[in-house]
Amino acid sequence: MALNDNEKKSATDILSQAIPSGEKMLSELLGRTTTISVTNVKGIVEQELVGLIKGRCLIAPVEIGDGGGNTILLVAENQAAIMADLMIGQDGTNPPVTLEDLHMSAVAELTNQVIDSVVSNISTQVVRSMMTTPMEISMSVLKPGAIRSVNGNAIAAEADLKIGDFESGKIAFIFSGEIADLLKTGPKAPASAEGFVSDITAGGESKETSPATAQKIQAAELQEERTTPIMDHNLQLILDVPLQVTVELGRTEKLVRDVLDLSPGSVIELDKLAGEPVDILVNQKYIAKGEVVVIDENFGIRITDIIRPVDRIPKL
Repeated sequence: MALNDNEKKSATDILSQAIPSGEKMLSELLGRTTTISVTNVKGIVEQELVGLIKGRCLIAPVEIGDGGGNTILLVAENQAAIMADLMIGQDGTNPPVTLEDLHMSAVAELTNQVIDSVVSNISTQVVRSMMTTPMEISMSVLKPGAIRSVNGNAIAAEADLKIGDFESGKIAFIFSGEIADLLKTGPKAPASAEGFVSDITAGGESKETSPATAQKIQAAELQEERTTPIMDHNLQLILDVPLQVTVELGRTEKLVRDVLDLSPGSVIELDKLAGEPVDILVNQKYIAKGEVVVIDENFGIRITDIIRPVDRIPKL
C-alpha cells in the first residue's frame, strides 16, 4: 500500500536519523568503514517483498514487545557472506559460498545489534518504549510467505550497503505493525547525536527538565524508564551480575597541605555549578546525568539524560 506524501516524509525523516545508527554499529562490529545509503522509502504489502532483493538473502526478524510489531533486516547473500567472514576473524576476501551454522550464528549476533540500534533510535524519536526479541534468522529467496512476521501494510527502506572496499550490495529494513504506524506519524522528539535518550518518561511523554535541585517527591512517583535493551542470549547470562552505581556531585583538586588543613566545618568548593546535573557512573563509567531528589528521608537521583542501551553495554 502506497504512502501518501506526508506519511512518506514522516517515515523518511525518522529513518534518516535511525539508520545511520545501524550503519555506525556495523562499522564498529565489522572493523570496516560501512555505509548504508537509503535509496527509497515506501509502503508495501507482503506480496511486494519479492522485488526488494533479487536472489537469496539473509532474513533477520525481530519482534517488538507489547504489540509493537516487527522489524526485519534483509541482507543480500553476497553482503551477508562478507559479514560472516569478518565476524569469524577473517579478512572478508574469501567469503564462504554457503553460510554454515557458525556463520549464521555470527551474522545473527551482528544483525541483532544493528536492528536494536535502529529501533532504539526510532523509539527516542516517536517517544515510545520498545523492547526487542530476536527471532530465528534464515537464508532464502524472497517470495510470498518467506517472511511470516509481516502482517498487513508495512514500510520498507531500501538501501545500498558498502562494506570497506568490497563490492556493494542490497540491504533493506522492513517495519510492520505499530512501529510502521508510528513511522507514518513522524518524530515527536529529536534523536540526540550523542546517543542520549532525553526528556522521555516511562509513560512515553516528553517533559521539561529543570536545573538539578533537591526536591521532595513521593516514592510512588518514581517509575523506571523503559528503553530498548540490547537483549541477546549472551547478555542474558550476565544480567544478575552486581554493579557498583556511584553518583558524583563534583570534583576538585587540592594540594597535600590543603588536605592536611581540613577540619570539621571546612568547605570544599567543587567544579559543579549550583543546580547543574550530577553524573551517574556504573563501575566508574559514565552512563547518565540526573537531578537530586529526596525520597522520604533518603536522597535519590532522578535520571534526566541517559546513554542509549547500545552505547551503554560496552561501558558495563
